[in-house]
Amino acid sequence: MNTLLYCAAGELVTNQCNAVYRAMCDLEWYKLESKKARSLILLMIQTKRPFCITAGKIFPLTMTTFCSILKSSIGYVSFLLTKHG
Repeated sequence: MNTLLYCAAGELVTNQCNAVYRAMCDLEWYKLESKKARSLILLMIQTKRPFCITAGKIFPLTMTTFCSILKSSIGYVSFLLTKHG
C-alpha cells in the first residue's frame, strides 16, 4: 500500500512539473520586459528536466514502476505457489 501511495504521488509530481514546463514554453516570454523574461528563461532551464521522486536515486516512483513491481511480485508468488503446490 505504501508503494502505491509513493508511486501515485511521484506520478502526480512528475505530471505537474511537465505541465509547468509546457505552460512556460507556450508563454510568449519574448514579449515581456527583459528582467521578467530572464527570470522565465532560468525557470524554463530548471524545469526542462522533470522533477521526480526516486527510490534511492535509482529508479523513479511512477505508476509504471508500480505496475512493474506488482507484476514481478505476482510472478514470484505464482512461482512459489507452483513449487510448493
